[in-house]
Amino acid sequence: MALNLQDKTHILMDCDGVVWRGNQAISGAKEALDNLETLGYKLGFVTNNSSLSRRGFFEKFITLGFHAEEYSIINSGYGAAVYLQENRFTKVFMIGEKGLQEELESLDLSVTETYHQDLQAVCIGWDRKLTWSKLADAMWVILNNDGQFVGTNPDNSFPSVDRLVPGAGAGIAALANACGKDPDIIIGKPNPYLLNLSLKEMNCSDSTKAVFIGDRLSTDIQAGIRAKIDTILVQTGISDYHLKKTILPTCTLESLAQIDQLI
Repeated sequence: MALNLQDKTHILMDCDGVVWRGNQAISGAKEALDNLETLGYKLGFVTNNSSLSRRGFFEKFITLGFHAEEYSIINSGYGAAVYLQENRFTKVFMIGEKGLQEELESLDLSVTETYHQDLQAVCIGWDRKLTWSKLADAMWVILNNDGQFVGTNPDNSFPSVDRLVPGAGAGIAALANACGKDPDIIIGKPNPYLLNLSLKEMNCSDSTKAVFIGDRLSTDIQAGIRAKIDTILVQTGISDYHLKKTILPTCTLESLAQIDQLI
């Protein structure tokens, strides 16, 4: 299916594998984003990565040389915080990194990494210092306190500069297996929750005016389809091509650098 971006006002995209890999910008990404901004598109970034806060992602954009002042950034840590606040879970046991803690605390949630009787929920994200002890404590909260089990995102792997590494989904799966209980919710893509939150915060009430760019069919493109947004698959990150017969992007590009072909 052909896609004409002249019909769009909002362009949303994933970060890892679309804009950068690790701490290196993907070739042509800076120029593409600058051009889109010059043409008047509203740019939003929707990432499953919870290791950085929205402020941390903004700083990463600046460090890598992007013009980020007008970017809207939504990550799964912020999405999890919004969900917990909306559902009145205020005392949270966290497995994750500094970015997740910052997002939870930004919405006045009480966050701890020590289990106790008053805890209402477990929020687990990407944690590169995940331990047996952390999983055991989270398991206690879920099983003994009937705590809400919230995962930030299901990505089992994550694209670093030179290889794939375990993602948040690997830790969530370990905790779910130990508890014998699936998460009550996983906030990140393919759940459309983050995309819908981004559209709301960018004041885009018509999803037909938006497009979402991602590198992974099973999460990015599936989320776009569920949010009723046109999708573009790029091939600079994790393109799980074996799913292409069942999960169909609106169109496919080699990289973000080719986005001008659709304008």
